[in-house]
Amino acid sequence: MTGGLYDDPELAARYADATANNVCNAAYERPAMRAVAGGVAELDVLDAGCAAGEHAAWLTASGARTVALDVSPAMVALTRARLGSAARVVEADLAQSLPFAAGSFDLVFSSLTLHYLEDWLPPLREFARVLRPGGRLVFSTHHPFMTIDEVPAYHRVTLVEQTWTGFGPEPVRVRFYHRPFARMLADLDTARFRLRGLHEPVPAPEAEARDPALAARLRERPWFVILDAVRGD
Repeated sequence: MTGGLYDDPELAARYADATANNVCNAAYERPAMRAVAGGVAELDVLDAGCAAGEHAAWLTASGARTVALDVSPAMVALTRARLGSAARVVEADLAQSLPFAAGSFDLVFSSLTLHYLEDWLPPLREFARVLRPGGRLVFSTHHPFMTIDEVPAYHRVTLVEQTWTGFGPEPVRVRFYHRPFARMLADLDTARFRLRGLHEPVPAPEAEARDPALAARLRERPWFVILDAVRGD
């Protein structure tokens, strides 16, 4: 989660409420991410960009030894309140060195977070460092098709600003980066990851009942993409 925007505890709480059961998160990204991750029981997992702890709660309930991390103190507080002593929750910035020893994790799991960062190489290199040999990185990010109409050139990493509604009485201005697939894959390679799979999810069946118009839009025009990579040796 991006720093600054969700540091306001009131906005963070509204975000948590809005995304708990909405189409984009609960019926699109979350089921797809969890399916790609597969079984996590008995794994040491870093949830990098945990937001309000939806995925961290699932990881922990599924038997993972979970460490949840976010840059927003408000999101960290929400996740700690949700998980209690069931998981370790850490406030840290993915753009900086991570406060973990090398080889601490079997899986780095990062949900809709990296698009807030202009430069992926520092976090990707840190993910590689804290993973054990053969460890996996599974992350979701904005699909470049989501922002293709808002940038002057597809092939450049470009700052995008959008106004999001549904998080309270006032619209929220959000800033993130459009990134082409070629750049995503090149950064993974530079950070010594080997791509296992690239997944373009479709909405889960329950999306139709919650918001049929949005479900139809997501089937026709993808917003998110999931990448599954393994640490190279």
